[in-house]
Amino acid sequence: MVPFLYALASVAATWLGGVVILRRKNWAERNLWRVLAFGSGLLLAMTFLHLLPEAWELNPRWAGGSVVAALVLLFIVESFTVVHACGEVAEPCHVHRVGYGALAALFVHSLADGLAIAFSFLSSQPLGVAVASAVTVHKFSDGMTLSSLFLGAGHPKARARALVGVLALATPLGVALGSFGGEGLGGTTLAVLLGFAAGGFLYVSMADVLPRIHRSRDPWCWALLVAGVGAAVLLPHP
Repeated sequence: MVPFLYALASVAATWLGGVVILRRKNWAERNLWRVLAFGSGLLLAMTFLHLLPEAWELNPRWAGGSVVAALVLLFIVESFTVVHACGEVAEPCHVHRVGYGALAALFVHSLADGLAIAFSFLSSQPLGVAVASAVTVHKFSDGMTLSSLFLGAGHPKARARALVGVLALATPLGVALGSFGGEGLGGTTLAVLLGFAAGGFLYVSMADVLPRIHRSRDPWCWALLVAGVGAAVLLPHP
């Protein structure tokens, strides 16, 4: 029951992020990277304090291998999409190339987040709460990203709003698939799944967001990054 409550919270967070872009675009342009900085700090600390220790305890070799696999796979996927690339509203770009491939990529990403929530709860309740809390915060920036991509490409607001609604459903779908399909998983399989989730969180925070924050020189980004780390420290430990 608890995973699905967090799934509903992720829907609300995704929708809210998309609506902020549609209704307060100027504010969103100024603060998108600040929101991403907080989420990045949360995901980064959450990975090392919660996900990886749990995965390592189950099977260190398979957990480590799945982290590497996630990093490589996400690098390849991002090479063929504009998600978290030049097309975002807060980053200057002379040519905006975005289509429904961006929605598909974010949908798969959100589906994986839902699976991470489900598998974390299968491992332990505290781990599930920690992962689900981090994912819910991150969903706000996902909604902002999708809206900004499609608005920047000239799509009408009504279409952007509808697509955010589609994206919002991906995380609860992942929770449902993981909860009903993951019962009875062995320790090694669970270590692989948790490691893959950890690799995804690491990629989003370190390879994607942090380099752009470094270039921005915005003191609020650094402060919110540290605040995100602090929030992860306060989350319950397995």
